[in-house]
Amino acid sequence: MVRFRKGIISLVSYFPLFFLVLALILHFVFGFHYVVILTNSMEPHINPGDLVIVRPVEEVSPGDVVLYRLELQGTEYRIIHRIIEVRTDENGRIYYVTKGDNREYTDPWRVYPSQIIGKPLFVIPYVGRLYYYLPLGVTALILALIALVGYELVKTLLDELEKTEKESISSFKKLGEGYGLRSSRRPGKGKF
Repeated sequence: MVRFRKGIISLVSYFPLFFLVLALILHFVFGFHYVVILTNSMEPHINPGDLVIVRPVEEVSPGDVVLYRLELQGTEYRIIHRIIEVRTDENGRIYYVTKGDNREYTDPWRVYPSQIIGKPLFVIPYVGRLYYYLPLGVTALILALIALVGYELVKTLLDELEKTEKESISSFKKLGEGYGLRSSRRPGKGKF
């Protein structure tokens, strides 16, 4: 029983490290992106401080929420808004009209298919605040330290529990021997 508990606890204590490794694999191998929401433009579905995990997609259509790149005055931004309409520019190229769910007006720029990064796969509420306020390396280090410290604490507690359990069994056996009781025979050992 103690061994089972140790296994479960050590598994749980490594979850932060597991999720960090998973996030890196999803990003570098499968092209997933992670975006921390800074504004309320997509409320109530996506709120400031939420971490959004975005998967790459080939096709989008009106009604889809998308993450896209936008360059304004030499600075690149990543924006998550909903596609409202598909239009064609004066050169015959398709572009999208986008809008935040919490806005009454559409965005004043054109979003071309080459700017689309992907669609949100899921939203993790409030986690983005940690990600936003700390650099990625510091966040990873903190999560790894929490996992290691948690593992060591749990391991120490379980070792103490196992030690106490063994002492209890030992004292019970000694108590039984004092009353002339023998420990029960194991199957297949000894004679009748």
